[in-house]
Amino acid sequence: MVLQGMAMSVEGNECRGAQARGELGVALTFKSALRASAIAVSLAAVPGVALAQDGDLGAEDEIVVTAEKRSQALNEVAMAISVLDAEVLQNRGAASLTDFAPYVPGLNISSGGTPGVGGIVIRGLATGFSNSFNAPLVSTYVDDLPVGGSAGGFGGSRGGLFSLDLMPYDIDQIEVLKGPQGTLYGAAAMGGIIKYAMTRPDLDEFEVRAGGDLANAYDSEGLDWGARGSVNLPILTDRLAVRFSGYYRDVAGWIDNIGTGVEDANSSLIYGGRFSALWQATDNIDVRFSAMSQRIESDDRTGVVMDGASGDTLFGRSVQDTNFPQGFEQQAAIYALQVNWDTRFGTFTNSSSYTYLRNVATQDLSAVPYVPSVPDALIRYTFTDRLEKYINEARFTSPDDQFVEWMVGAFYTKEVPEEWNDFRAYSDLDTELPPPNNILLLGVNPGSANVYEEWALFGNATLNLTDNFALSGGLRVSENDSGGCYVGDTGIYGHGGVYACQERPAESVTTWMTNARYTFDDGAMLYARIATGYRPGGGCDTCGNDALEIPGLYDADTLTAYEIGYRGDFLDRRLRIDISAFHIDWEEIQLTVTNSLGLNYAGNGGTAVSDGVEAVASYTFDFGLRAGVNVAHTHARLTEDAPGVGGADGDPLPISPRWAGAITLDYSRDLSSGARFFTGLGYHYRDTTYNSFRSSPRPFPLEEQNILDAHAGLELGDATLRLFARNLLNDRSYQGLQYGGNPTRPSFVPVQPRTIGLSVDYNF
Repeated sequence: MVLQGMAMSVEGNECRGAQARGELGVALTFKSALRASAIAVSLAAVPGVALAQDGDLGAEDEIVVTAEKRSQALNEVAMAISVLDAEVLQNRGAASLTDFAPYVPGLNISSGGTPGVGGIVIRGLATGFSNSFNAPLVSTYVDDLPVGGSAGGFGGSRGGLFSLDLMPYDIDQIEVLKGPQGTLYGAAAMGGIIKYAMTRPDLDEFEVRAGGDLANAYDSEGLDWGARGSVNLPILTDRLAVRFSGYYRDVAGWIDNIGTGVEDANSSLIYGGRFSALWQATDNIDVRFSAMSQRIESDDRTGVVMDGASGDTLFGRSVQDTNFPQGFEQQAAIYALQVNWDTRFGTFTNSSSYTYLRNVATQDLSAVPYVPSVPDALIRYTFTDRLEKYINEARFTSPDDQFVEWMVGAFYTKEVPEEWNDFRAYSDLDTELPPPNNILLLGVNPGSANVYEEWALFGNATLNLTDNFALSGGLRVSENDSGGCYVGDTGIYGHGGVYACQERPAESVTTWMTNARYTFDDGAMLYARIATGYRPGGGCDTCGNDALEIPGLYDADTLTAYEIGYRGDFLDRRLRIDISAFHIDWEEIQLTVTNSLGLNYAGNGGTAVSDGVEAVASYTFDFGLRAGVNVAHTHARLTEDAPGVGGADGDPLPISPRWAGAITLDYSRDLSSGARFFTGLGYHYRDTTYNSFRSSPRPFPLEEQNILDAHAGLELGDATLRLFARNLLNDRSYQGLQYGGNPTRPSFVPVQPRTIGLSVDYNF
């Protein structure tokens, strides 16, 4: 049962986001430039990504990806992919998803006010800023296996609300796969995948790295600081190596909460570590093990209280007003084991993992009259969500470069969620209301009874009909089921201690993919692709409760995507072009529906489509300058009314800007002393978008965004010094909406103001 984010009607109100961007008034001209670029050039890959970093900027390195679960050159993969190199992210001071997402065409992040909370949106596929009870539309992978929940309802774990936001350290690259990946990756990959490719142990080289950084955000009274380090240790030459890495980041905060009386209230800690081992048991068998942990501790959410009617800030650009601090904690632990055995017939791979995720979130819902007899009661809601996820995948992959390349595999996952609700009413900050009005909801869903399971067989094949032309196809047959028992929460909105169980019938799903690619003699590739994806259906522990007006089970939603693209490197890889155009049909859309009691639950809507073009180009000049541009035009919209969420036919899908783009300039030059100087600028733009459907009572649009980033650095032997500036011109736009609260005083999540930082790294 969803109690957060209750729907309330605000007649005629459309909060406009309260932009205060006086420092950079180029929105309209850049929008025109984006449109002209899309029409005249139609160019798409991420500029400034996966670039050569040694010496002067020269020809770009060949990019290798694992999108199809085998190592391939990017220009051999017939789908839209963006690749972000770890060193480029570090140069720009990127610390989270919200820092690098604007440079990936088609990728948007709806921030919930802290790392780990929010939605990941690819190609406009979203249904609102809060998808608390739906499965995610974008799956997050660490190396070979997914993390986070794949299902919603009683078999799920709020996967559409919480995301794994890894610090970009000890990462080789980040791959963003766009469009449905249901054939090789299964459920919850309808929009695409974000894959973190972690650094592997090196069997030969001993290496020690250490670094740290200091930064200050405009409006903050303190300093952000962080430390990081890694050790690569070969134990048996060519046979066994281990790698240790760790990081710690203390963010000072820059939002003052006048309700709690705390300055820089949104301070946070992010820290974690990783151990990995590589054992080359024989010339044909290797074993890889990794254990990774990350923890996020936010004292309060980042938010600015607004006037719902005027769209202006009520108390200032960096001021929040809540009765209770809205803290958040996320604990993630991931253990993975992979065995690879190369045979004369192909490679056998078995991958297993165990993931533990724990999220604790507190919300101030005092503006909502949850207690009818005490409408002005103060309300605090804390819920603890826990997920254990077990995965095993076995696959057999043919050798490369043969007439028929193929892969067959089997997949199994089991997810066991548990959630504790503590939802109370107070007369003042320290005093609960007298019983029975003090407890709104209190109880736990036992993890041993809530289970989601999925089994799948999958395979694909590529026919290399000529040296230039290939056809591919893939099929995945899956079955999943879920069920749950409700312990009987006490309180006004509880079950009164009545234990109830419900099970959803097993669901069989078939997804498929086909593509064709033609490789020109110059290495460029033209491709066409059709692919399908799905999210499993589900239910909730109170579904079918007539008193709460919550219906029964809900169905899976599915989509089919059609894509054509062109990608190539020219002029000795100095010029890189990547273009893709797509059309997506989405059916039985899963939504977070609000009923007349203000209670939210997972349900189905109608249909939607998303059409778009993504275009990127970069060029490296002889004198060490690389220039890049990317453009994304996305027209994602409902094609049927969605009355449960106030959506109307033709409404844009939330978190889906019509236009977005970026321009980058990177310069590098070797100095006579053996040092290397490098510098760069990055500008990104996002069109107006909505937090909810435009026809809903509270769409809360986010107006245009214009942000300029800059960096400069110096390599001096084994030392690297970097100076970076994020949001250099102090753009005052917004990147999300917090959950719950009063629609007459919504709390928007602002972009972090101008942040200047210095980082130092040293290789011993």
